[in-house]
Amino acid sequence: MKRAALTALALLAALPAAAQAPQLAPFSTAEPGPPPPPWELLTLPKLPKHTRFEIADIDGTRALRAEADASSANLLTPVEPALGQRPILTWRWRVDAFPAGADLRRKQGDDTAARLCVLFDVPDARLAFGVRMQLKLGRTLFDPALPAASICYVWDEKLAAGTSLPNAYTDRVRMIVLRQGGPGPWADERRDVQADFARAFPSEAAGGFRPRIAAIGIANDGDNTGGSSRAWFGDAKLLDP
Repeated sequence: MKRAALTALALLAALPAAAQAPQLAPFSTAEPGPPPPPWELLTLPKLPKHTRFEIADIDGTRALRAEADASSANLLTPVEPALGQRPILTWRWRVDAFPAGADLRRKQGDDTAARLCVLFDVPDARLAFGVRMQLKLGRTLFDPALPAASICYVWDEKLAAGTSLPNAYTDRVRMIVLRQGGPGPWADERRDVQADFARAFPSEAAGGFRPRIAAIGIANDGDNTGGSSRAWFGDAKLLDP
């Protein structure tokens, strides 16, 4: 399996720690340097270069800086069960540089400067037979706790805002482009993740099912294209409507 699929699996496989996390730790009040726990860096051993995540100051604001140079890595925080029932996700982000040649429609171009992912806890009983078989294989090969679905919000240089498409390697990860264009100032986001889940996974959402949010991940990569990129992320929050 290629790098992008393995990266998605690595994100999902971290879910067993979810119940131990008390909150989404903020970046704005953290000390400069490594991201605060329970944010955890996830990498793939076979990749020689890893994206750098660091707390730093920009324009008088403390935030998370993510820099890729032909590299890949993910920053993940588990979400405790009560918090995971809140459907509204807010955050702010900006992009300073995009990886040249990125194209989310192709495996060879599956790199992003700014990607924020929501990982859902979906019971196997709600999945179609074929999906259960895919997951069974993934759980056998990678991790027995591998869950079923995630949505990644993307700031893309080329694809139009509003574009929704499956990940180039697995349709269990859905990509939603929120911003399109070159480097720009800070932008604020507010998403009803349960509504997005229902649109991305209509079969699983049938009957009004609302999955718990199990984890939030941040990614920045350039290993498929060999490109470099830099983005910033402000605090992510889960809220009631």
